[in-house]
Amino acid sequence: MQEKITAEIRELLKEATKEEINLEDVKESEMADLSSTIAFRLASKLRKSPVQIADNISLKIKPAAYISRIESVNGYLNFYLNCGKVLPEFFNEIRTKKSGYGRGEIKNKKIILEHTSINPSGPVHVGRLRNSLIGDSVSRILRFYGYDVETHYYVNDIGKQIAIISQGFKEGIEPDKDTIERYPLYRGKEDFRVFFEYVSANRRFETDTEFQARVQESIQRAEGGDSNSLDEIRGIAGKCLSGQKEILERLGIRFDRFDFESKYIEDGSVSSVLDFLKKSSYAKTVEDGFGLNLSEFGIEKTGGISILARMDGTSVYLARDIAYHLEKSKLGDLMINVLGEDHRFEFLELKTILMQIYKLKIPLDVVHFSFVSFEGGELSTRKGLTAPVDKLLDDAIEKAEKEIEKRKIATKDIAPAIGIGAIKYHILKTTPQKPITFRWEEALSFDGEASPYIQYAHARCCRILENSKVDVEKIEINKIDINLEKDEKNLLKQLIKFPEIVKKSAEELKPNIVANYLYSLSSEFSRFYKNCPVIPAEEKTRWRRLLLVDATRTMLANGLDLLGISAPERM
Repeated sequence: MQEKITAEIRELLKEATKEEINLEDVKESEMADLSSTIAFRLASKLRKSPVQIADNISLKIKPAAYISRIESVNGYLNFYLNCGKVLPEFFNEIRTKKSGYGRGEIKNKKIILEHTSINPSGPVHVGRLRNSLIGDSVSRILRFYGYDVETHYYVNDIGKQIAIISQGFKEGIEPDKDTIERYPLYRGKEDFRVFFEYVSANRRFETDTEFQARVQESIQRAEGGDSNSLDEIRGIAGKCLSGQKEILERLGIRFDRFDFESKYIEDGSVSSVLDFLKKSSYAKTVEDGFGLNLSEFGIEKTGGISILARMDGTSVYLARDIAYHLEKSKLGDLMINVLGEDHRFEFLELKTILMQIYKLKIPLDVVHFSFVSFEGGELSTRKGLTAPVDKLLDDAIEKAEKEIEKRKIATKDIAPAIGIGAIKYHILKTTPQKPITFRWEEALSFDGEASPYIQYAHARCCRILENSKVDVEKIEINKIDINLEKDEKNLLKQLIKFPEIVKKSAEELKPNIVANYLYSLSSEFSRFYKNCPVIPAEEKTRWRRLLLVDATRTMLANGLDLLGISAPERM
């Protein structure tokens, strides 16, 4: 709807000015429903003042289907909606599409989206949770926008960290007691047991050269195809992954595929990558091993090359990542990775090798995210100091229960939906590239920019509809009163934006666009609720307002689902 309206305005401006009209020439306005600054852009070309130009344009434009009135004010062209056209059309579209309103057309393209991919060396911690939440939300948004999306989790089950843990268990190194005491509630979870062992084994690795040598021997045997060594290392990664899956399941995050790094060693893919790249004109061997000199592409590294294999013949992560992406490239039309900002350089190396040397045709995109600081907590698995998501979720539910009891607004069984929703929204509302400081008082606020506030708006819509005793599906749209009050019109203007919000969020790969929209919509609904009584209103006005409430309920539910957040019907 919003797209149709702005397209009509651009066409009217094009006919009046005989100029090409850009998307940015028509914007939202506090003074009108929509506004154009085209007169300011044309001022230098026409050598006239913007006021003169705007006045002339306004005289040439007549009201159209979606536009009832045009005004020229100080160089701005202000447009006002024809609600007699917009309102019935919007209500009919909502009635037809229901929860599909805003859904994009089927694109007939498949996206391979990799996200989370946390090292299996301990529990999921808050800093990396952002990866999971962004990845899950992006996958939901892209699907809603019309893409076929397949989500992948890359399990680093053959790296040095896992080899250290495996060797620690093998040699009977005692798990770190201080770390166990720090997280007593989770000592039975497999990912925490691996984490406790990692702290002790890594301490040994940093101080014991003989232990280091045994770890390295284990890695060499595994990469050489020794099945026992592979199974020992993979077994540890599998234990940790099982615990990580539990917490992801609590968050409602699921994957279509788990891809194991060891597979690409076992099936010869990594060897094929190394053999191919050794023939490249960029191949170079230095003291540290074999790699590629990518300086021609602006990638400068200490030592002069991007290492792919050590002198002992073992591959590094980059070589295995190349093999993995070559496989993924055969599965879809576009690859997208969600990665922390600390992996910017590594991603650039990978993409350069794939695109410049392998000449890969399928696009490879990335969503980089900045990190989360959680109430001063240090995030370091090596030191045994972390902010596990397990504790975060338990704390969130406990705090939600206290808020429910204090406000007398719901039963405690809804606390998980409120608490987990609060975490998700607090992280997703910020653009991925911006760092976050997680604060409980903000996340669990029922009055500020937080999930409970939006969930409460949805629940309020449900209660109004229930209490009205009216079946909104049977309201005759052509019989409603179309004379909107200010707060009704402002709510309508928010509602018709939803498809454009979905489109923008999908194209920019930014869930925060949806999150911010939901807060704006909830705020407009709050003003509408305060100033526009629904049930006591005169019949035709009541019908109109009930339809607005129902549309708001639909949009809030759709938007919350795109963020992976529950939309409770009662709070």
